[in-house]
Amino acid sequence: MKRLAFNAKRVFAVSFLAVVVALCILNATCDAKSALEQSGDATATNEDVKVDFDFTRMNSTMMATYTYRLAANPKEFDGKTLRISGIFLTRVDKQDGKRYFGCLIGNAGGCSCCAPGGVLEFMPKDSYAWPTNFPPLESRITVAGRLEMFTVGSPDQSFTIPRLIDADIFRSR
Repeated sequence: MKRLAFNAKRVFAVSFLAVVVALCILNATCDAKSALEQSGDATATNEDVKVDFDFTRMNSTMMATYTYRLAANPKEFDGKTLRISGIFLTRVDKQDGKRYFGCLIGNAGGCSCCAPGGVLEFMPKDSYAWPTNFPPLESRITVAGRLEMFTVGSPDQSFTIPRLIDADIFRSR
């Protein structure tokens, strides 16, 4: 019975996350379509990166559909290349001293209510060196990278989280 309750909580959490992410992404879509973007290392443009799923070009219906599919069946997207837009965030974990990077899918004004659930972690390519060729904190970015699923938690209570790896970062002007 305890296991069933845990699974129900996980299904609810994933469903809630999908809705939150979809709402946040809707705010980013209009800005992303008109933004002129430049690579963080100035060697490529956003359009040079080939992707399997370009969330920046989807209309609201497609965005909601693919966000739900990502939450409901993450293995379908594992290993695929995605492009998303949002606000650049970073933090240092006080326990291990490691720096983490994230993209708040949406914009700061219209999406601040869902910041805890609307952040997708990404790991930049090795060519990026903090802070030399990163955009300013909380600036508008587009991130393109390969989706990787990783498991966190204990063996009894673990869950899978997506993140983009080998990511390119493009700043909006």
